[in-house]
Amino acid sequence: MRLRTDCLMGLALLLVSNLTLAEEKQSIEEIVAQQNFFTSAFFESKPSNAKHIVPDVDPKIYAGADKIADKQRMEEKGFELIGYSDFKAGDVSPDLAMPQAKKIHAEIVLVYSERSDKPSASARVQQLREAKKTGQAPVEAGASYSYFASYWAKIAKPSIGVHVKVPEKDDTSEGLQLLVVLDGSSAQKAGLLKGDYLISMGEIKLNKVTDLAEVVKKYAGQTLDVVYVRNTMRDETKMTLD
Repeated sequence: MRLRTDCLMGLALLLVSNLTLAEEKQSIEEIVAQQNFFTSAFFESKPSNAKHIVPDVDPKIYAGADKIADKQRMEEKGFELIGYSDFKAGDVSPDLAMPQAKKIHAEIVLVYSERSDKPSASARVQQLREAKKTGQAPVEAGASYSYFASYWAKIAKPSIGVHVKVPEKDDTSEGLQLLVVLDGSSAQKAGLLKGDYLISMGEIKLNKVTDLAEVVKKYAGQTLDVVYVRNTMRDETKMTLD
């Protein structure tokens, strides 16, 4: 009788153990299924002095085309990169970037994805066979993708409307090189282009980034002479600051 009791107790413990393992497995699967990688794999950009405009509508999510070209264009449109998400996963909906976008007050999100693994020839044949049986398009189980999402905030329109390269300590170039000229800005209206070197504005020589703040402080709302260099040729134009 003692032996029978011990066996029953052992069987009960085994059933409890198996149930616990099943619950743990289910819990892990639920966590993975509920995991939002756009949030957990988010990295904040280095903050700048730019003032962001908080949107009064939900963020818009678009499919990105080319990271470098898109970045240039977004900056030209007056947006600043405030963070990004970078991760690998299975099939993930871009809409899952919405919670993070709302949290950081982004106005636009650009999402990029590309296949990070390739199925073997035998796996591909099996997919085609299954598709032929079901009459549906082949489904690639276990496919892995690389995802990248950039989050953008609109910045308050600056008086000049340019992004310049921060000079290196050993840089002997004269002036400040323009990296971005914002659409509709004072700089664009004055005919300045990306790659130009701003030499002076009014009576202020431009040797460091903080010199631009001095220009805005001194000449806000005025029209001033601007000296710049383009393709090694020195030229002048006039600019009216907002």
